[in-house]
Formats: sequence, structure tokens, C-alpha cells
Amino acid sequence: MKKVIWLSLCVIVFINNLNAQQNTQEFPKLTGPYLGQKLPGTTPQKFAPGIISTDAHEYACSFSPDGIELYFTRDNKVTFTQQKAGIWTEPKVVSFSGNFSFEPSVAPDNKRLYFQTAGIINGKMEMMTKYIERVEGGWSEAMDPGAPFNPGKTMHISATLEGTIYTTDISGGMGSESLGIIKKVNGSYEKLEKLGTPFNKEPNQQHPWIAPDESYIVFTVRKPGQNQGSALYCSFKSKNGKWSEPVELMLGMDAGQPFISFDGKYLFFTTGDPRVGSDIYWVSAKIIEELRLK
Repeated sequence: MKKVIWLSLCVIVFINNLNAQQNTQEFPKLTGPYLGQKLPGTTPQKFAPGIISTDAHEYACSFSPDGIELYFTRDNKVTFTQQKAGIWTEPKVVSFSGNFSFEPSVAPDNKRLYFQTAGIINGKMEMMTKYIERVEGGWSEAMDPGAPFNPGKTMHISATLEGTIYTTDISGGMGSESLGIIKKVNGSYEKLEKLGTPFNKEPNQQHPWIAPDESYIVFTVRKPGQNQGSALYCSFKSKNGKWSEPVELMLGMDAGQPFISFDGKYLFFTTGDPRVGSDIYWVSAKIIEELRLK
């Protein structure tokens, strides 16, 4: 009996020491653009495995235009890492995250960050778009942009340099997602509209990413069926303002929630089953330029 107790104590001490070693393990020293990761080619690769893409549920990322901050969602909380003195910090939940926040999106002017959360409006749980603004020393408190964003009208924000907003229109309720646009008129946002032809000809078009100069757009299309997957589509705007017929990006896997780095070189996207866990992947944006040339 004493031998069994002694062996049990030894096992407990071993496990505790192992956990202590894991908890005190230093975060790796990461330098250079994109957390110092090996740059991808035209075959998608998991982004920063074990650092950004882990066993947790990660999705929907956005770099700042200067490339020194990365915001992404981990287990339904906005998380970020940044370069300080050339070294990337260990990812941590942002101060404005709360218990539920996701889909961060830094505006091209680097002055505002949009994200999604939820709130109780008239006794009903509603999706809410919030934003923060740069202030001296960091970010402001989270603010409500009001109508036409809220309540329960928009999800997943992408902005142009001129301030035009492309978004997922959820005003008809979850399950009615479509691509929407909110134009700035005399300095204010007044109306949410669905994008016209060639968009929204089929249901479940969502998660738009718009180029800062509004020259092209990448968005998610949910596939029909019981086990829904998703794919990314791209459309280009001509000099006369007409959008081309959207074409699927052939990535060889399910893909959604696109983001393209502000240098235009890399496409980031989410893949995986959110019920189990998803990851962030990246690929050279040359695959988009090849479509443009066609």
C-alpha cells in the first residue's frame, strides 16, 4: 500500500514539474515582417503554427497597414500581437474584447478598428458592430456606430481609404446573409444597401474584404448542403466602375473570412470546422493577380 502511495506521489510531482516547465516556457523571439514566418507561395500554408494557429479556435485576422500589429480571433475573443523594438509580443486578449468579440478589422488609414460583439436590445440578443479609435498611447473605449450598423444589421466590416464600408448584411436575420455596402455621405453613414449585380445572385454571400482603392473584392460564399463548406470568390472593378463576374479562388480547401495584407502580397483566410476548431492560413496573392490577367 505504501509503495502505491509513493508511486502516486511521484507521478503527481512529475506532472506538476512538467506543467511548471510548460507554463514558464518563454515565448519565442520572433522578428521581421509577418512574425518572421517563411513566406508562402501559391499553395496555402498554415500561418504561424503553434503561435497564431494553435489547437484553439482561431479565425478572422487583420494586420495594421504598417504591418506591426496583428489582430485575430481566438476562442471568440479578439487577440493581438505587435512588434515592440522589432520583436513580436506574445498574443493576448485585447482590453476591449469582453466575453465575446470577433472579426477585428483595421481600417486602411490605421485610425479605426471595427469588431463584432453582441448585446441585449429590447430584451433580445442582437449582433452588434463596435469600433475603437486610436488615441495617444493606444485605443479608445469601444463605441457604437449606431444606425445603419446596429442593432443586428451588419457583420464583418471592411473599409476603403475613402471610408466606404463593405459588410455582411444580416438585417434579415441570421441565415439571410448577403453582401452589403454603406457609403459615407457628407461625413456620415446613412444607409445600408445590398450590393447589386453581379453579387448576391445566390444566397449566403458574406465576409467581404475590399481593396483600399476599391479596385477588387474578395468574399465568402457558403456552399449549400447539410455539411456546409465555403469558398472564396473574387471580382474586379473596371475603369468604368463595373464589377466583373465573381470567380472562385481555387485554394484546394474550404476558405472564408478573407484578409489581404496592405502591401497586397498575401491573402489570409480561415479554414476548418468551427465546431472543432479552425486555423488561419495564408497564400501568395499572385493567385488573385493571375485571375485579373485572365
